[in-house]
Amino acid sequence: MPSLIFIPDISGFTRFVNQTEVSHGQHIIAELLEILIDSNELGLTLSEIEGDAVLFYKYQSVPGPEAVIKQAEKMFLNFHAHLKKYESQRICQCGACKTAFNLTLKIITHAGALDFMKIKDKKKPYGSDLILAHRLLKNNVVGKEYLLLSDQYLANQKDWQHPEWAELEKGRIDYPNLEGITYQSLSLTPLHQSVPEIPIQPSAFTKQHPVVTKLHISKPRDEVFETVIDFEKRMYWNKVAKKIEFNEKQVNQVGAKHVCVFDGSTISFETVTKDFGSDFLVYGERVLEPPKIIKEMVLYFILAENGNGTNVQVEAHYELKPVIGFIMDPFIRRTLGKQNKKALQALKSWCEEQP
Repeated sequence: MPSLIFIPDISGFTRFVNQTEVSHGQHIIAELLEILIDSNELGLTLSEIEGDAVLFYKYQSVPGPEAVIKQAEKMFLNFHAHLKKYESQRICQCGACKTAFNLTLKIITHAGALDFMKIKDKKKPYGSDLILAHRLLKNNVVGKEYLLLSDQYLANQKDWQHPEWAELEKGRIDYPNLEGITYQSLSLTPLHQSVPEIPIQPSAFTKQHPVVTKLHISKPRDEVFETVIDFEKRMYWNKVAKKIEFNEKQVNQVGAKHVCVFDGSTISFETVTKDFGSDFLVYGERVLEPPKIIKEMVLYFILAENGNGTNVQVEAHYELKPVIGFIMDPFIRRTLGKQNKKALQALKSWCEEQP
């Protein structure tokens, strides 16, 4: 009996990997591949992840085109909803983060005989139809986001209807030693209008007369900004915290949380941002559980280009609780000023020591 072979493939992957930073690119691709795997509604078996693609199969079972199209629609919508959310919450200015929205999805559907071979304790499918399915990833379909249905898959599918948003296009392609492969394809582009909108992020907290600390760093603004927002680098210049706990699989973005561990205490933060004007890069951290006399507190790093260097300004915005907070305000301002000056000096030293 034939089996279904189903391969979602990230379009634009090669250019994305070759032209962007490795670290954040890996995080972004990993998240997108997880989205595809989690969107499996057909009970497909995950065989393996092949760089920019996921190989699924359904052994000796071939769901009809309507079910396959619905599965493709689910993956496409979840894929682009994730990218839209990522773009709305992005603070990083690196090439990978700024161009992730250019990625999209194509999906190959084929049916045929599958055999298996066992390598150690792993069972892997193989066979000529699996080879053909992979060859179909290189085709002559116009566009970069589509579902391709091989005629071999469609051979026994009768009386089915494509959805209203789709138009089927017939195609044929020849491969070395394999000619006359025919298929039908439908563009997934119309589905973009069904990708849900992302709620507007609430404006981050600010207060008149924040505690302001300024300093110049003789390094390009983008380099300094990446150092500020990168939790992995934080311990190199934050000499107060003993440890920083964060999600290592996630690129820092609006809503991301991290915990600074001190001697005998911890402080939790949430990443925020604020528009201080087009000339500035801004990164903010909201204190999730501020000291009892403080109702709310946010620290902003505001970076501006200055020649070949960067002007960095740290602003501590906070609101005090009545009476005791007001009494303690002068002490709080002095303490925050000293802490922020020390942190900026450490940031400056570390950045300027880097080649």
